[in-house]
Amino acid sequence: MQQITNLSKETMANTTILEYSFLPNEVFISTSVDIRMIIKNPQNGSLIKFKGGRDGDSIQVYFPLGKGATDLVENLDFKTRVPAGTTCEKSSFGDYYTLNFTNNTTKLQPGEQLEIIFLQVPVNSQYKDATPAVIKIEEGIGEYDGDAFINIAKKPNDTFEVIAWVSPSTIGLNQFATLYWQSVGGTKVVIGPFKDGDKTFKVDGPPPSPGNFKINIPSTTESQRTYTLTLYTSDQQHTAVPVTLTQNPPLITAFTSDKSGLISVDDAMVLDWFYLWGGSSAINSNSGLQLNNPRPEITVNPGKDLAQFYKGNYENMPSSIYYELYVNGFQTPAKRRVEIGLLPVKLLYFKYTSQDASGGLSGIDYQFDTPEWKGFKLDIEGNNLATLTLYQPGSTKEVYYLGADDTIHPQIQFFTYKSKGSGVYELSWITANLDELTLDPSGDDIPVAQIESGTKDVSLTASATFTLKGTAKNGSIITSQLHVII
Repeated sequence: MQQITNLSKETMANTTILEYSFLPNEVFISTSVDIRMIIKNPQNGSLIKFKGGRDGDSIQVYFPLGKGATDLVENLDFKTRVPAGTTCEKSSFGDYYTLNFTNNTTKLQPGEQLEIIFLQVPVNSQYKDATPAVIKIEEGIGEYDGDAFINIAKKPNDTFEVIAWVSPSTIGLNQFATLYWQSVGGTKVVIGPFKDGDKTFKVDGPPPSPGNFKINIPSTTESQRTYTLTLYTSDQQHTAVPVTLTQNPPLITAFTSDKSGLISVDDAMVLDWFYLWGGSSAINSNSGLQLNNPRPEITVNPGKDLAQFYKGNYENMPSSIYYELYVNGFQTPAKRRVEIGLLPVKLLYFKYTSQDASGGLSGIDYQFDTPEWKGFKLDIEGNNLATLTLYQPGSTKEVYYLGADDTIHPQIQFFTYKSKGSGVYELSWITANLDELTLDPSGDDIPVAQIESGTKDVSLTASATFTLKGTAKNGSIITSQLHVII
């Protein structure tokens, strides 16, 4: 959990998971202003998926209510503007606003933020020097509850002053921020520097006479730029305030997969990410996948992509797949990698499909535990020999043999079943070049006299899978799987 201390009341420590701030964080008394609440997941935080619904996560906002100098507002009649998937309304149970989540789709990646706008907040008329109003936040996320305390400075409205802030305060290359200002006592605001000269804005309406303008840092080398806002009176008296905008290199705060460790070559996985201050982006992979400016939460198929990319070159397939996210921007690009390992593909059977009355075998069938795997090659050499080459992730291969012309390698040439009635099924098999044969799941060793050709009765009340495991003289092993369907 993240502990936040900036902008907190001196005697109060924030204990929230998220970071909270308000813009502006200073207001003129006796005015009505839009106040933005920024809710940010810290850059070193973890992904937060908000729970929606009646018993979901919530954030309560307490504006100091009353007529005193430490109060902010005299009423809570103001409305809000919220992002999709959220609501924020005054509670019917007390003097506070509650931010709720309407479903389970709202999330915050590390560094990501939500923005809630409280519209035309009526600031009360009392002011005392160096006495802020403190907004309290009560955070309820999952099983965790925490509090935050945010200072809002109050300023007199019978003075000559301009306040300004920029949002966001940090941008990336070719990105823009919005410079906001409010003022009392002046007739115009002049902002600079700009390449084509300072910008002048007339002060319109009653205080706080808000204004805004888009700004950026039009440079590939400049990391900060300070803009100065000068408030003028009609007789050219003036007061100024600086506002600094920062330009950062891109930062990838999260690049994750919903799978880890080892996965099947048939498995799909979802890649998700978030970055700050980036421009163009790309994902590259040793599976051959290349995506330009992809959207987060994409589904990839590592094994399928790998087999397609290495078609005709299966011998050189890697055993693991990486996905690398590149983000371009100011100065140094950002790069982050997700890697996943691939499990070996297993041969379920390689056998003949039928036997004629004289015992002759014909028809060839094979099956892998990952049916969509394409990394194999079947060669049929005449009537009495077939080879199945299985290419594995990791640049290895396995060769299986089937047919009378091979007298060395283990073969389970035929494996089938038939019903004998009353729940009894006869398993039968034909093998070649075996010294040992076992039947699973029972683990029974098949007698030597029945290794080459044999049968076994089994009693079943439900469908079941049986596996023959044969061992040749040289120690090599072959298995064949049979699913008996009732």
